[in-house]
Amino acid sequence: MKRIAFVLSALYFVSCQQPVPTAETDKDSAQTVPDSSAATAVVIDTVTIGGQLYNITLATQGEYDQIPEWRSDTSEAVNILPDSARVRRAGDSLILTLANGQRKVMVNNNSDNDEYTQYAYQKYLPALQHWVVFNAGYEWHSYELIDSRTGEMTRTIGLPELSPDKKHFICTNTDLMAAFTLNGFQLFQLTPEGKPVLLQEQELHNWGATTIKWKDDKNLLALQHYLDPKSDEHTRYIRLSPRP
Repeated sequence: MKRIAFVLSALYFVSCQQPVPTAETDKDSAQTVPDSSAATAVVIDTVTIGGQLYNITLATQGEYDQIPEWRSDTSEAVNILPDSARVRRAGDSLILTLANGQRKVMVNNNSDNDEYTQYAYQKYLPALQHWVVFNAGYEWHSYELIDSRTGEMTRTIGLPELSPDKKHFICTNTDLMAAFTLNGFQLFQLTPEGKPVLLQEQELHNWGATTIKWKDDKNLLALQHYLDPKSDEHTRYIRLSPRP
């Protein structure tokens, strides 16, 4: 029952209920900025992404919601339907047909040990030419990006958010309380052939992000999770801007 509860909670996590941000600030915050532009907002923290130092300031939900993001359905059958010409489920096997006609088969492992794995198809991303598959293990989860041409797999901590110039993507995961999975982000670069290369994997200790989205090729917005002095978890929207 413990395993079932974890898998269900993991699937619920990726299905995407976004919490309502609170107005509190964490211990690193200078002050609350209700709704100001990046030019006048107070810097509450900094973070380095891809060798660039970013200022973190408070943003609004309106700013965040203006940037599109994709989310899969909680039903694998619904997710497979638009891609059924090359993706199908047969019992414990998820079968992906590569561009060369060969098959990539991902088989669930139902054993009662640490090898337990359940794969759930999420989506095909044309810009990356990769399928996205959710991987639920025993008290952990990850995502597998499968190259639709070669079948090569890249494991990530979260859903890929592609930069507007299609040269990078960023993946995030927040796990401040349980600490079963990496709380932080990964930055990938795409080679000219479209192969993901990990540039940075960063663990964060005082905050995490459900999603980091690209406003443009340099600026980002995120839904941040943070802990107050009583270790209660809260959320708010933040802006990440390159420091001049």
